[in-house]
Amino acid sequence: MKRIIALVIFCSFVSMNSVFSQAENHFAINYDMSFGTGDLGDYISAGSFRGASIQYRYAATSNILVGFDAAWNVFYEKKDYDSYTSGTITLSGVQHRYQNQVPLLVCADYLFTPDKDFQPYIGLGLGTMYSERNTEMGIWVLEENPWQFALKPEAGIMYKFSYGSAFKLGVKYNTGFGGDLGTQGYVTVSVGFAWGF
Repeated sequence: MKRIIALVIFCSFVSMNSVFSQAENHFAINYDMSFGTGDLGDYISAGSFRGASIQYRYAATSNILVGFDAAWNVFYEKKDYDSYTSGTITLSGVQHRYQNQVPLLVCADYLFTPDKDFQPYIGLGLGTMYSERNTEMGIWVLEENPWQFALKPEAGIMYKFSYGSAFKLGVKYNTGFGGDLGTQGYVTVSVGFAWGF
């Protein structure tokens, strides 16, 4: 059964590659490691190693790609027994802090060397970001979940290898503005594979 599943996945990737190559479409799947900054970093100082993103790009020209990004990053930290205050309420206990970040962005990338195997790039994304913050203490849960305007600069490299595939390494800074949580920012290091190059 495992061999059949592996064969189906391999055939799907090969067929995706041929479709994307013919239509000048590019697709990437990444594993994301993220580190909170600002308010998010103050709330959860631990890094997030539970993240993934997908990217679609259309080649508008040989070195300009346009498309969209979607990602999901989960931050978590356990705080020691202490007294915590929120508004006019103070509770004592062990606190579990969770924050989910889901950016949905329209993006454009610029490839510096589109005809080479080694391709440095820069990019910019604009859109929205959903934040879900849960603070759990005993039976009490404080939940906040605003949508925010989002901005994402990105820089990275792609290295092309056989059959139109590429290894991808990127660094991005996702920032959400507005809402009850204020500015939510985090740096993400993405490692993944792209097809259609």
